[in-house]
Amino acid sequence: MLPSSTPHKKYLTWGHRILGFEGKDVLEIGGCSPVHELLRFSPKSWLCVNLDGGAVDVFNREAQQRHRPRFSAVVQDAATIDPARQFSVVYSINAFEHIQDLRKTLSKIAQVLVPGGRFFTVFGPIWSADIGHHLSIPTESGAIGMFDGVLRPWEHLTSTPAELRKRLEPKLGADVSQRIIEYVFTYPDINRLFESDYMDILGESGLNPVLVIRRKSKQRAPAVAGASRTREFLWVLKKGQCSLGERAYVASQFAMAFAHTRFIERL
Repeated sequence: MLPSSTPHKKYLTWGHRILGFEGKDVLEIGGCSPVHELLRFSPKSWLCVNLDGGAVDVFNREAQQRHRPRFSAVVQDAATIDPARQFSVVYSINAFEHIQDLRKTLSKIAQVLVPGGRFFTVFGPIWSADIGHHLSIPTESGAIGMFDGVLRPWEHLTSTPAELRKRLEPKLGADVSQRIIEYVFTYPDINRLFESDYMDILGESGLNPVLVIRRKSKQRAPAVAGASRTREFLWVLKKGQCSLGERAYVASQFAMAFAHTRFIERL
């Protein structure tokens, strides 16, 4: 999830291998996967709920061009999904770190899933991680991103805005430093939830975890409240009971899908 652009083919392959999109009504939260990629998996219908109006327009135009009336996207807050709509699968990539009312959104996901339906998501970076600041700003000298080393690991948790400004200004100047500070500490598109917050919300959702995977930093987390090594989560959740056999099967399916996409990436 962490690269600057979403590798849709990879994540759709994982989701299909684990959940099976074919012949199913699918809801996508916080994104719009390319229609031409979705066609490979033959879903019955695909609805995207996304606050990015540009992405919604692109999705709807491609759906119309490809004569897919059951594929559509709407500009809507995921926390306001109509609970009367029912889906076999809910899918979300690169969104949960941005959703402000995640507790309500996950509750709505539980409502719209049919009994036995499943939810697949990958998201990060988690605020409590070394790159949890999610830094991404344009400057006259080029973009500054979370992997550029401008901020030290966990510095958004270990430093105050004043301390950060004092360190950054001599090298980057007052304007860029201020923009970094505003992005890290006040930018409204990041929910700043810690790893423990996500797990608490999951526990209250009414959905049962089938598979929970943490992608972790290799570095040791500092002794700061809430800091952790977990950069990214992968969740597979189910509406209904989940047996040990089902958990083992889903884990094996993910392992095979992961190996397959890694092999393809190396070709």
